[in-house]
Amino acid sequence: MCIGCTWSSILDGATAGPGLSRRRVLQGGLAAGTIAMASPLFAALPAAAEVNDGPADVIFHNGPVYTVDPKRPWAEAVAVQGKTIVYVGDAAGVETFRGSTTRIVDLRGKLLLPGFAEGHIHPLLGAPLTRGIDLQYDTREEVLAALRAYADTAPDRGAIHGVVRGFGWRYLAFPPSGPTRQDIDAVWPDIPVFFTAIDAHSAWVNSKTLALAGITKDTPPVLPGFSYFAKDPVTGEPTGYVVEAPAVQRIVASVAPFSHAFIVESLEEWLPKASAAGITTVFDAGMAVVAADDGFAIYEGLEAQGRLPFRVVGSLYYNEPKRDPLPDLEALVARHHTELVEAKVLKIVMDGVDANGSAAMLAPYADNPASRGDTIFTPAETRAIVERADAKGFDIHFHAIGDRAARQALDALEAAIAANPPRDRRHCIAHNQLTDPADIPRFGKLGVIAEFSGQWHCRDGAYWQSVTVSRWGEERARREYRVEEIRRAGAPISLGTDWPAGGNSSVYHPLHAIETAVTRQGAGKPNDVPLTPLEDRLTLAEAIYANTMGTAFQTGLEDRIGSIAVGKFADLIVLDRNIFEIPIHEVHAVRVQLTLMNGEVRHDTLT
Repeated sequence: MCIGCTWSSILDGATAGPGLSRRRVLQGGLAAGTIAMASPLFAALPAAAEVNDGPADVIFHNGPVYTVDPKRPWAEAVAVQGKTIVYVGDAAGVETFRGSTTRIVDLRGKLLLPGFAEGHIHPLLGAPLTRGIDLQYDTREEVLAALRAYADTAPDRGAIHGVVRGFGWRYLAFPPSGPTRQDIDAVWPDIPVFFTAIDAHSAWVNSKTLALAGITKDTPPVLPGFSYFAKDPVTGEPTGYVVEAPAVQRIVASVAPFSHAFIVESLEEWLPKASAAGITTVFDAGMAVVAADDGFAIYEGLEAQGRLPFRVVGSLYYNEPKRDPLPDLEALVARHHTELVEAKVLKIVMDGVDANGSAAMLAPYADNPASRGDTIFTPAETRAIVERADAKGFDIHFHAIGDRAARQALDALEAAIAANPPRDRRHCIAHNQLTDPADIPRFGKLGVIAEFSGQWHCRDGAYWQSVTVSRWGEERARREYRVEEIRRAGAPISLGTDWPAGGNSSVYHPLHAIETAVTRQGAGKPNDVPLTPLEDRLTLAEAIYANTMGTAFQTGLEDRIGSIAVGKFADLIVLDRNIFEIPIHEVHAVRVQLTLMNGEVRHDTLT
């Protein structure tokens, strides 16, 4: 199936909606919790319900249904039996599915959509990392005030299992050399402290943490030029700024490990929020704080209890050039394959991020002409592992921020496709913050999926000017996130928030990402200067498609989820407003009132 080929039919079909012309759809695109598990009203019945199997368990009617199905983009009513959609069509036709026990959901003009499918997110990482103090402030003074207030008011001076944790400090609040341990020492001199950056690629720790981890002036970089413990240029002592995941993972392992119980507790606390955001499927792009085998087991344990509210397609996170990941991936795939949870993808981290200078660039950094950043793997290492993984039938999901990282990933995929027999490949490059113009056509030529985090497609407060422009220079900063150009080149597109990672803010709400992907302005900020190129704004229909069918295709689930069609699973959401008929800058504020996954209620404020 060529997902890219269906875009035009989706857009043409969108005009068939009640009261919607094509002009209205495009204008909408470019202008202007309660959780109940296995509710009796939506009790799951045997999965393979057919159209003629008797009365429906649920009927939705009296509201627009946007199906994201190119054969029928709009409908008036939907019927569900057990886990399965058995009817999509007009209001008269659904009456044949009405029975004495059928629950009738009167939409009252509210919009019914397929559930959102996140193409790149980290639930098992984000849930524990975001516990503790929220550090999302723009200035050092605000951050330090928040530290003092937290220490004065939180139980045990903010320590959680002996460690003070926090998340979200912004690079723009500190100089390029990063935050320092002395600022934390002034508040917590005797308790280990571990603060994760907003992008989850760096950390800020105090002297106690460094001492417990054995980090001194003599500690070498974990990966020279990429991941290291920043040192004071005068004294040589570690500053408390920890750059990139390999070095951060050393701190986590030795001082601030996340216990199994803490991870499960944190995830359980977050799951209702995911359902309230309308999320019914996730691609877990790396667990990091827990071994992959344990992470999949956590998901499966929740599934066995009926408490996992979304499907999980997961990956093995790989950022260690000296380790062969394929035996581990093969073992994961063999062990973890349930109805809702599946291990199947190799996640390769190519580079870092722009903010800490670890994104791999074709040209030098504007603020550091001696550096182009670096990739974790050499081109030869990348080609070797990609060719072997592809030959075994595994799909690969790359993290690539810089243009050199994207090119290296494309080169490796091109070589693997040429070397190995044809097959149904779903290789994906995620983020694509900067793509060289010469590489844009290669996505479509190779059939490589381009995943984007739509909420990043803006100037993101002060981040763009103070970080991206400062690091990369104006010319490169003005051609970020070429999503529409890559789509027009024939590549499939998907969206995922990458929660908890962010530039200036951390969000897991698909509607935030969808709005910003359409406007290239901050969510709810119509007066913001939009991020260029303006021609890379998606329409609303395109953005919804990317966050539903786009991810369904990426994960190999397009025959089961991603659209509202007969025979697909009943992953459905009800929005409190029709997002095609409101100003686009209000989309982020729309609330999900009902979320079904597999026909079961996972979030309900509608009744």
